[in-house]
Amino acid sequence: MAKELYDPRTGRIVTVRRPGNLGQLDNEFSNGPRSLPIADVPIDLHERLIRHDKGYNPYGNGTGTDSGGGSGQGGLGDLSALVKDVHNIAGVVVLRRGLLGRVVTITSTPQLIINQVEVGGRGYLLLNPAGVVGLTAQGTVFSSQTLVGATTLTSGTLGVANYKTGRFTVIASFGAGVGPVTFDLQTLDPVDGTTWITTQTIFSLAATGNAYVNVGDLGIDVDARILVTVPAATTITFTMGFILKDGLEGTSAGATQTIFLGGAGVNPASGFPLLAGKDRSYYFEENVSMYAVTSGPNLDMNIFEY
Repeated sequence: MAKELYDPRTGRIVTVRRPGNLGQLDNEFSNGPRSLPIADVPIDLHERLIRHDKGYNPYGNGTGTDSGGGSGQGGLGDLSALVKDVHNIAGVVVLRRGLLGRVVTITSTPQLIINQVEVGGRGYLLLNPAGVVGLTAQGTVFSSQTLVGATTLTSGTLGVANYKTGRFTVIASFGAGVGPVTFDLQTLDPVDGTTWITTQTIFSLAATGNAYVNVGDLGIDVDARILVTVPAATTITFTMGFILKDGLEGTSAGATQTIFLGGAGVNPASGFPLLAGKDRSYYFEENVSMYAVTSGPNLDMNIFEY
């Protein structure tokens, strides 16, 4: 049975019938389901509007106006903050002006490499070019050395974990005696971490001359070094180099070719490691500074400003 009633919500006359077999009313079919009262709507489903009608200012410095009721300084709302963040992120991948480069020598004492005072911030790319070129590393085992009489000499440690094979060169001259002077390749025992074990004798020199050897992968494990043994009544002057091949990304000398980044008190234990051949991009806000340090050697670092 139908009845006409005045609906105060819409100001219209609506026809209402008793519920049918489905328990539904004609008014629901005509006008759709009623909205829930706002108090019954979960808070995370409430409608949120970002209005930014005029006075657009992407830098958020308080100079614009916002008729949309934004919450930022000078009337700037959430949209301006979002645009500013995107602008900052893009600053480290988009060149907006000339790329300025400089070289800074990093030592074992923390030193200031970036002191950003420019308003609005700036992008920087930090590059550690030391160490490896491609998948081959080369360097010096011994610079010019002169050994006299019955004596031995060990080299510094070579980090060879990222390489499959090694080669060595030597240039030697005898001042007295005929040797032989032996050059042994040693590997560090992984159990106690202090014992060096000879894997092979790579040179046995008895006269002035040059020599080269490809040791393959024998003794090219994690850490390697060279032991030189000079017999009595023999004097030798020599230099020695190394070449490591078939490498993965990394560095031939481990932490000795790494630059560590951080605050004023940065050290190799707490700093962010920038490995040899690696780079890192940052966007520095106003009044932000960065320091760098090494574990001992002096390393050149390239800094590019966007």
